[in-house]
Amino acid sequence: MQSSDNIVDTDVLVIGGGIGGHVFAITAKEKAPALRVTLVEKAQAGKTGPSALVGGRYDGFLPETDDFDYYFQSRVEEADFLCDQDKIEDDLKVAGDVFRSLERWGVRFVKNAQGEYDRPLSRGRTAGQLLEGGGVSLMNALNRYARKIGVQFLDRIMVTDLLSNGEAVGGAVGFGVRNGEFYVFSSKATVVATGMTRFKTIQPGHRNDTGDGYAMAYRAEAELAGFDSTHHNTYGARWEFGPGNNLYVGLGGYFLNAKGERFMHKYHPELAERAPFVWLSPSMCVERMEHRAPPIYLDMRHFTPDKMETLWKSIPYAMTKYERAGVIKGNRFVELIEYTPEGPRPMPCGIVTDRNYESRNLSGLFAIGDATSQKGSGALPGAAVGGFIAGAYAAQKASQTSEVSIDPRQVATLKQSCLAPLERADGIEPDHVILALQEAIHPYHVSIIRHEKRLTKALEEVERIRDTQAPLLHAYDSHYLMLANEATSMVLGAEMLLRSALERKESRLGCIREDYRDLDNINWLRYVLLKNDHGKMKVWSEEVPVDRYRLQPKREKHLHPFWQRVQELGYATTVG
Repeated sequence: MQSSDNIVDTDVLVIGGGIGGHVFAITAKEKAPALRVTLVEKAQAGKTGPSALVGGRYDGFLPETDDFDYYFQSRVEEADFLCDQDKIEDDLKVAGDVFRSLERWGVRFVKNAQGEYDRPLSRGRTAGQLLEGGGVSLMNALNRYARKIGVQFLDRIMVTDLLSNGEAVGGAVGFGVRNGEFYVFSSKATVVATGMTRFKTIQPGHRNDTGDGYAMAYRAEAELAGFDSTHHNTYGARWEFGPGNNLYVGLGGYFLNAKGERFMHKYHPELAERAPFVWLSPSMCVERMEHRAPPIYLDMRHFTPDKMETLWKSIPYAMTKYERAGVIKGNRFVELIEYTPEGPRPMPCGIVTDRNYESRNLSGLFAIGDATSQKGSGALPGAAVGGFIAGAYAAQKASQTSEVSIDPRQVATLKQSCLAPLERADGIEPDHVILALQEAIHPYHVSIIRHEKRLTKALEEVERIRDTQAPLLHAYDSHYLMLANEATSMVLGAEMLLRSALERKESRLGCIREDYRDLDNINWLRYVLLKNDHGKMKVWSEEVPVDRYRLQPKREKHLHPFWQRVQELGYATTVG
């Protein structure tokens, strides 16, 4: 280590400033106030990413009013049984404590005139969700409370790599995205709370989600899983209005095809527009294959004043933009909004963790939220509950751990690697690599409607980008250095996605295979895992231990429900 390096000694290191990172940091600090807890964020903690920019919703379980068995079964079935049912049960058991803690820390959820929590319908559910208090207001409250109790915040620092000896993690390294200064963090417990990767797709407010946590964990030789499945949200094709999709369909928004027809009820008669991602985007793709799209529109012109009031309370940022653009006039939607599926976001995927959210093969490394392959709840509550459980255990572990040692040679190697684009006199700009990557994996017939030949072709292109373009990434300044490291993370993430997708020989969850249309509970109740094995990506599968769980699917092989519905409708059977 050089004298110019910034050395930060801490007990607990939190990488990522979303809801999971904040809850983890607060819980660890409250459990052991003497511990030094440091949260590092690539942008500004609490102000960016999905936690701050979701559509004002917290899809949580309230034990006082909600049915435990319904929520448990919903979580298991939403995952198509590719889940740790023990972890789901653990999460639901503490969900009430987490919710009450959020309120104690200053979060305020909207209540109706009767003093009850306002809980409109959610995408993919027949039960409600908590509304408002999620998003910016929630994150502001958590950030204020964390600072009040002594959590140290370091913003505008991109962590690129973990310090690991192959058995345990003892810290991390990174650089300042505004000044290029190098940082070395020494820690007794480290949590990756960096979210997922979205490959800088059209979804507004989420473009800092570039899979940096996956990349640093992979290079540290942590085991990862779940990259075979991708979810594709839907967003405005020509406008960036911000969050709110779950709310729009929950309040009764319609999707129309190019003929002006509603179509989602044909694919998912029960939920229609509120169908899960794994139905919604593939259905839009079939509409295209049947020459009824593009365009596809979101229609909210029929919304009543009470629904408009709900939107203004929940997502004022988006509503203000609609109004300024003339989409809302006289407090009514007067225009159709063109929509399209976004690019792929692998989920649920990430570091393989135990019931305490600690890495299965690297001691002292934790992962929560979208950075872990298994969480017991969805979205915000999944990250919050994971942070609550893991923060308590990490505090205990850090309190019992002696000082960690750092290998100066490893630090020097990692420093050279992350700063290399800044040292090159010339090369390829990050945007060039990112665009090439998007063109390889974003087409709907690669990531949404899949086939081995198209996945293989895309993988060959990603390998070409990895081998011929990524090594030449060039940065003019520290901002471009961040983009260059993000591009490196995304190239690695794309390879994880494609290799994992090729491994799964069935259709399940967000892996809809044109060449393997069956959902196979005989041979493929299996996780797809990967690991850095001496510089090569090793991919394998492990059986889900469903025989010891509460809920078990029938051990049978049958046409996936989506493909069955397409067949019943007599629609296209191949992309062509």
